[in-house]
Amino acid sequence: MRLDRNILDREAAKNAVKCRISDLCGCLHTKKDLLKLINVALEGLYGEKASMVTMSQLDKSLKSSPNTVRYYRFLIPKKKKGELRTIDAPEPTLKYIQQGLNLVLQTIYSPHSAAMGFVSHRSVVTGARMHIGQRFVYNIDLKDFFHTVTSGRLYNRLTTKPFNLDRKVAGIITDLCCYAGPEGKNVLPMGAPTSPTITNIICERMDIKLTRLAKAYGLKYTRYADDITFSGMANVFDEGSHFIQSMRNIIENEEGFTINPEKTRLCHRGMRQEVTGVTVNEKENVPREYAKQLRTMLHNWEMDGYDKAQAVFEHHYQADNPRYAATHSDFRPNLESVVAGKLLYLKMVKGETDATYKALNRRFNALRCDV
Repeated sequence: MRLDRNILDREAAKNAVKCRISDLCGCLHTKKDLLKLINVALEGLYGEKASMVTMSQLDKSLKSSPNTVRYYRFLIPKKKKGELRTIDAPEPTLKYIQQGLNLVLQTIYSPHSAAMGFVSHRSVVTGARMHIGQRFVYNIDLKDFFHTVTSGRLYNRLTTKPFNLDRKVAGIITDLCCYAGPEGKNVLPMGAPTSPTITNIICERMDIKLTRLAKAYGLKYTRYADDITFSGMANVFDEGSHFIQSMRNIIENEEGFTINPEKTRLCHRGMRQEVTGVTVNEKENVPREYAKQLRTMLHNWEMDGYDKAQAVFEHHYQADNPRYAATHSDFRPNLESVVAGKLLYLKMVKGETDATYKALNRRFNALRCDV
């Protein structure tokens, strides 16, 4: 009962902070006003542990500040074996400011109903659930998603509804949220707390158009970041069809994004249909390989002990990610953390009462108690 009370108290506190943010947004005309708003948001996020941002810190976090390194670049493995993803992470003070800004943006803006990523009470599961039981599931991916959103695009959006920001303030927020990307353009960095929220804001017009297009063809449409899914009972997805031409025109010509042909896939009912990694043929589920991998990790731990199981896990990780392992020889993936994360995902998809989840989680908890 105490836990429920704590949750209610936290929700009440969040709502109170959001009300303060909404009230202050109407008086957002100067850098000083923006700083006050960011600090209110940070108080809402961290309570008594919040550290107030000073005007000097805000100025040093801007692009115009001399001799300031704002982002650090590093690589992480992609799901596809052997490939690497570039992450540009903000330095600590800028990241902290962006966390406050992120709450401000989320308070002002309500995402479109088709947007499933980085939205409260929505997830890969809620998005996948909309496509269960359809004869055809059509998945596409947008190439260089974050880097397609330029600073000019963000600036212009912040000056319109529901933000209606003063141009100077819109410019400061744009500066804080964008960086000089790989091609020298000012774009959204993959690694900033604000970037996912901003992509939902920028994609609103595209979501509206694609939702309207889907309804015209009797289809369902969702988007999780750069992953777009259509599904329906009729196959309108043949290359060159009027639907495909209309969809491409909206995404590429009207909204300026690029479809990645290598990640475009049509699945019919006889195949394994997936939406953002969740199978949707009859109910939301994980691929068989996912649970099988979990069982193997737990079996190795049970039979050989943690140290040997960890060594086997490291060996397979390095074999699957040779480029990453070659440049990060000191990195050791943690078996226990990976298993815990996979179990949390399994719980989210299948539910905490699912027999598979309960059995695997019970084995995991027993192993942790033995350590």
